[in-house]
Amino acid sequence: MITIHRVLERNARKHSKKEAFISKTARLTYPDMNSAANRLARYLQEKGVKRKDHVAVLSRNNEHFFYAYFALMKLGAIPIPLNGRLTANEMIPILENMDTVGVLFESVFSTVIHEVNNQLNIPHPFSIEKAVEQSLSYSTDNLHLPIDHRDICQIVLTSGTTGVPKGVQFTHEQIIAAATGIAIEFHISSKDRALTLMPLSHSAPLNLFFMAPFYCGATHIIGDYAPQDFLKWIQEEKTTLTFAAPIAYLLAAKDQGLATSDLSSMRLFAYGGGAMPLASFQFVSQAFNNKNFYQVYGLTEAGPNGCYLRPEEHQLKPGSIGKTSVVNVEMKVLTDEGTETAPGEYGEIVLKGDSLMAGYYKNDADTLDALKDGWLHSGDIAYRDEDGFFYIVDRKKDVIIPGGVNVYPREIEEVLTRHPDVSQACVVGVEHGEWGETIKAVIVLKEDSLVEERELRQFVADHLAEYKNPRLYSFVKELPYNASGKILKQKVKEM
Repeated sequence: MITIHRVLERNARKHSKKEAFISKTARLTYPDMNSAANRLARYLQEKGVKRKDHVAVLSRNNEHFFYAYFALMKLGAIPIPLNGRLTANEMIPILENMDTVGVLFESVFSTVIHEVNNQLNIPHPFSIEKAVEQSLSYSTDNLHLPIDHRDICQIVLTSGTTGVPKGVQFTHEQIIAAATGIAIEFHISSKDRALTLMPLSHSAPLNLFFMAPFYCGATHIIGDYAPQDFLKWIQEEKTTLTFAAPIAYLLAAKDQGLATSDLSSMRLFAYGGGAMPLASFQFVSQAFNNKNFYQVYGLTEAGPNGCYLRPEEHQLKPGSIGKTSVVNVEMKVLTDEGTETAPGEYGEIVLKGDSLMAGYYKNDADTLDALKDGWLHSGDIAYRDEDGFFYIVDRKKDVIIPGGVNVYPREIEEVLTRHPDVSQACVVGVEHGEWGETIKAVIVLKEDSLVEERELRQFVADHLAEYKNPRLYSFVKELPYNASGKILKQKVKEM
């Protein structure tokens, strides 16, 4: 079976003239990228980077990320993509826990790496730009090292909102399985022009919506997200598909530049990392004059593979994550006893497939807890309706227990966002001296809304049992998100 760096080598032979990597600062063919990666790999090898070494990659979304990523793959070293928003204090425990022996960083991150290195003394810190420049005299030939498709080739950090993230290990064949599943389901081909603006430090942008077009020999337009850039890239480069967090589409839909933007080239807008309420879907699809929005569900630990909701199903099954699992994935909902749930019965989503992680790095206990009998236990509480559509109720860890009764925040959030004055809602549990926990709703109202708290209280009371009604309300201008578009619930609790 092929490895990821050999896909690059294959593409360099098959698509030798095609512009393959387009950023604000470069337009490279597949042979350009392959040659640069070969030179850089030889340079790093000479400087002491070895097979199986853990090397962090800290770069914005651009050609420098891929210079580093593919060069490490060619050496058999293991890249660990880092979030560019991390501070030195956040980065240090991650690098220590992952036994990182090197870091390849874009020069804009020199200051934070200097702070990190003052405490850790990393053996192999390299500026990507300087290393690429210094490697120009090295051979562009492929290295042909004996690297196997079953070798660990990547560690992706979980996007947890508290504590030190876990390192999720993948082999070449697991990542390629995730990519091919997406390529098949979304009919991706070498003719596509994929737009990647979500952080490549996260699994869905990297392993799915970069890797699937990459596997097919497509063209890649790469950058960091801003609403204006999102619209500009689509229009100028005639991109055909992209993946983003729901908030990215909402911001672009509200941008003044949309009125003069041509988005007609886009055949696929995928989103994940959170739900898009029906009102938001209708608003965005109308603003874009394009209904080709697919919600994708999956866990980092699954590749991230899972299932998806088609455009027409948004209207038919609002709130669902879909019923169609990706071609090489199985999904079901299990009770605590391990039996499959009946329609409408709550349980935990479990997944099985070719793209499940090899395990957490140096964390056998959590690996055994997550992977049981070949099934990945997601931690997502869900049910299936009579038609087989999955509905996530909440994360196990997010369940609120006021007075000993389980309350699922997502159920309340879905009711609140149906109110015509509510733009976004996040429901959390906060400590309470008598009840243990109580329910708090943090609301973003639509512009110019004059709705009052008592009206929202009554609206929830009309739809849900009394014990599910939030006791506390807070109104804010915006909710806090991490780089992958997930709401930071710990911060919400303080708002």
